[in-house]
Amino acid sequence: MGAVARKAAGAADARLAATAERFWHEADAMHAVLTKRADELVGCTEGSPEEEELRTLADVIEAYEAKRWPNGRAAGGKG
Repeated sequence: MGAVARKAAGAADARLAATAERFWHEADAMHAVLTKRADELVGCTEGSPEEEELRTLADVIEAYEAKRWPNGRAAGGKG
């Protein structure tokens, strides 16, 4: 691969990394909102609409975390 091609590939990689970082920042913000709402619902009445909402939120949060941190979150840190 020539120098021009390497430079173009490097620029494309940098754009892709910036896009991915922006995506994760926005997705992590949504994760925080959903987690906060789930925390508010803990202890809700069994059989209530809030319990169903909590169950749905838990499923969504767990699915996101499995994609975001496939190896588990690092203790004491992000991700």
